[in-house]
Amino acid sequence: MGQEFELENETLSFTHDDKSVNKAPEAYERLLLDALSGNQTNFTHWTELAQTWQFVDVIRKAWDQMPNMPTYAAGTMGPVAAAALLEADGHHWVFQPTKSS
Repeated sequence: MGQEFELENETLSFTHDDKSVNKAPEAYERLLLDALSGNQTNFTHWTELAQTWQFVDVIRKAWDQMPNMPTYAAGTMGPVAAAALLEADGHHWVFQPTKSS
């Protein structure tokens, strides 16, 4: 009864027909056409971007002041400290990374 919270595997089998595939725009084609036609919907205005960097700069300065901040190699699931944090409460990541540092 009601909603279930159990995950089930589902095989996806949808494919586009040849007509749809042939009419599909190339990578970035739609974005470039929007830019050329003046449609700014998918673009950030410079003032908005500048405001965003104010937040990023504050975060970056805080990180620079944390000499023991856990780091990890690109392409891994994160630092060992992240797994240790969960394990302290008897939990673990569902996906077990094969490599972390």
